[in-house]
Amino acid sequence: MDDHLLSLCIFLPLIGALVALLWGQVIWVHRLARGSAGIVALLGVYLVVRFDSNTQDAQFVERLDWIPELGVAYHLGLDGISLFPFALAALALFLALIVCRPARGEIAALLAVASAALGAFAARDLLLFYFCAEAAILPIFALLSRANGHPRAGLRMVFCGLAGGVPFLVAVGYLAVVHLRQTGQLSFDLADLQTLDLPPEVQSWLLLAFLLGLAVRVPLVPLHGWLPAVQRAASPAVMLVLTSAWLHLGAYGIMRFCPTLFPAAFGAWREPLAALATAAAVYGALLGLAQSRMRDWLVCATLSQMGWVVFGVCTLHVAGLQGSAVLLVGHGLVMSALLLLVGMLAERGVETPADFALGRAAPRLSGWLLLAALAAVGLPGTVLFAGEFLVLVAAVFHGVAGLRLVQRIVWGGEATGAAPGDMRWREAALIVPLLLCVLALGLKPGPVLDRVAGAVDQVLVAAGAVGERGAGE
Repeated sequence: MDDHLLSLCIFLPLIGALVALLWGQVIWVHRLARGSAGIVALLGVYLVVRFDSNTQDAQFVERLDWIPELGVAYHLGLDGISLFPFALAALALFLALIVCRPARGEIAALLAVASAALGAFAARDLLLFYFCAEAAILPIFALLSRANGHPRAGLRMVFCGLAGGVPFLVAVGYLAVVHLRQTGQLSFDLADLQTLDLPPEVQSWLLLAFLLGLAVRVPLVPLHGWLPAVQRAASPAVMLVLTSAWLHLGAYGIMRFCPTLFPAAFGAWREPLAALATAAAVYGALLGLAQSRMRDWLVCATLSQMGWVVFGVCTLHVAGLQGSAVLLVGHGLVMSALLLLVGMLAERGVETPADFALGRAAPRLSGWLLLAALAAVGLPGTVLFAGEFLVLVAAVFHGVAGLRLVQRIVWGGEATGAAPGDMRWREAALIVPLLLCVLALGLKPGPVLDRVAGAVDQVLVAAGAVGERGAGE
């Protein structure tokens, strides 16, 4: 029954994108897209529930020789590290299609980007991962070029992604050639490439190539220049998909590939990388203090949280890696809720702080906005705190900025204009389940930790950090 679930999740949105481009009736295209995305989201939940946390091996595995002459295989599978990003990408697609504009081009592009992201998260072949990650670039450019007439935002992001993708591809090709020399067989399979015997100097150059391709997506400072423009230009629907298909994909790639493919080099360079990640986290937190718009603060919060995700990977410790995995889950849930709330505020004209007294005019909307902001700052009892408690100082920095903005929006002075409408039931149906998951996983993160534990152990073993894991226990 579970033999082809991953392929179904990947290709169902792609088929929907083709139908959206060919079918002229926008209303039915939108309904069909939401229906297919709903099926994929339900399958994502099913995969999480069915995942066996007692095994370290990849599950729901599919393998088919794609280009046998080149050793390229259509090899899919999920372990504890890729399970939750995969499920969150499916959920983000469903939410994006609910709130997106009823335009065939935007619907098709959202479906195509999500399909590529799902393929990348499930890929167990490096060339397949690269192909899926790069396949998302063209529809992303189409989405951002249509966004409020800001084509430069899309161009900057696409150029950064392509510039990072070139050294990544060269490094992947080099690994395959080395495997051919050492074994007589060309292969891009991740498990095969992890067994290569590479000199530390070669590992260092290959690690740098991988980091250039992945750090620009995270993004780490100083490779973050594209993020503010994209955040300002893109609609909440577009940002929902981009968060999983771009930001999470970069963080996942660093966690998945860098410690396992280049253990010696990563061990030697993890401290400078950790310093860079910490600088990005603190920079984002401090920068958030100067923001006066919710969208701009979300950029800063994202920089801070993604920096701590990378920092956790650099620790090469079981607690750090598990914390990074939990942070990715928390970031996906909290940012999805905040992006939807920002869209609701923008519709009501209260995205920037002013004397709207939203708390009196819209108590339900204000209450959920406050809960989302508290979750974003890592309040104890929410899921981000479970990953951020070791780095609570940075969480407090960007928390002060976010809570100050929410305070001015919700509890501003007397309203000077028409009172904004409160949250509608349809809007609450989108926000409430996300924030309830944030609270549930914050109070009991065990379901996430149990599922990522086996994959974290494999990363530590591959990275030669068994001693540090044992010390942590």
